Amino acid sequence: MIPQDLHSNLRGNLAPAGLVRLSRSITIFVKDLKQYYLKAPVLSWGFLFPIAIIVLLTMTVKSFGESVMVPAMYSVSLLFASTSMAQVSVSFEKMNGSIHRLVYAPLTGFDLVTSKTLGGVFYGLIGVFVATVSVFLFTGHLIVLHIIYFTVSIILASLLYSLLSVLIALTMDPLKTVAILNIARFSMIFFGGMVIPQVLLPHWMQELTLAFASLYITDSIRYGMYNTWETVDPYTSLIVTLIVTVTLYFVAYRTALKALTP
Repeated sequence: MIPQDLHSNLRGNLAPAGLVRLSRSITIFVKDLKQYYLKAPVLSWGFLFPIAIIVLLTMTVKSFGESVMVPAMYSVSLLFASTSMAQVSVSFEKMNGSIHRLVYAPLTGFDLVTSKTLGGVFYGLIGVFVATVSVFLFTGHLIVLHIIYFTVSIILASLLYSLLSVLIALTMDPLKTVAILNIARFSMIFFGGMVIPQVLLPHWMQELTLAFASLYITDSIRYGMYNTWETVDPYTSLIVTLIVTVTLYFVAYRTALKALTP
């Protein structure tokens, strides 16, 4: 049994360590915002391309209904905005070698993964704002029936997508990262329940959609906005999204330790 005075000392020492780690992550996050937020890949893939898809999706609202297509607009915006910032920052720093200097700072894998993920989440929330403005302009209204559930779904989605891009960027060669990430993006868009409703896919492919996290994210957003879902019930969707997010974080953390340690 730990003595009371030792327990108090341990607790007091752990708190500052946690604050120091968070401070390091935020410092890198702010540095990334200043250095990368106007990079062409971030602007094109993170904002311009999702806006183009949103415009196309608005043309199908009358055919499939708002409850099907509007959540898809949010999911697409989150996907591209969250993945663009994290991927660009990691890839650029791997190419010029500055990411290794961050490790020598010294920073831990936790600091590195958390900071890059924060950048993706920040841009993901900007993507949500873009989607919100677009939906309001094209439909004239905005419906969110379960605002707390909707907010939690948006935050988890931005975390998941950001961590996915961090993991791919850490694992792959910088020149191949965009190609691999686009394969993942477009697979989720067309086969992961975003743009094409699951019922319109071939029967064998309908089962395949359950392997895509985007299906659960889109259904979560749909429930938060319209109190309905297409494939998976809202609480199962939220739990699956949380499990995938936590798993991606730990895998990204382990990958950072292996990839960035000389």
